[in-house]
Amino acid sequence: MPLNSSIPANSKHMPYVLEVAKIFQHVCPKPRTIAMTVINKSMKTRLQTIDRRLQRLENLLPQIKLRRNEKLNQEIESLNQKLRFLHKRMQVADSHNWRGVLTRAPLW
Repeated sequence: MPLNSSIPANSKHMPYVLEVAKIFQHVCPKPRTIAMTVINKSMKTRLQTIDRRLQRLENLLPQIKLRRNEKLNQEIESLNQKLRFLHKRMQVADSHNWRGVLTRAPLW
C-alpha cells in the first residue's frame, strides 16, 4: 500500500515497519514560532493603503462639502421651478372668469 507518490509501495520482500511512539519521545520541541514576516508585510501594506485613503478623504473633505451644497442648491432650484410652474397652472385652472360669450362653439 503506497503512503504517498514519492515512496514506493511496500511488498513482501520490503515491508514497512510502523513504530508507535509518544509525541516528542525522542526530540525536545522548540517553542513555536510563526513566520511573522509575511503577516507583518501584508498588514503593513493594508494599513498603508487605509492611511492613504484616509489622507485623500481628508484632503477632499472641503471639496466634498462644496459639491454636496452645490448639488442641493441645484435640486432646490429645480424643485422651485417645478413648483412655480404648477402654481401658475393651478391659478389658471382656478380662475372663473365669464367673458360673456363662449369662445368656442360647443359640439352638441
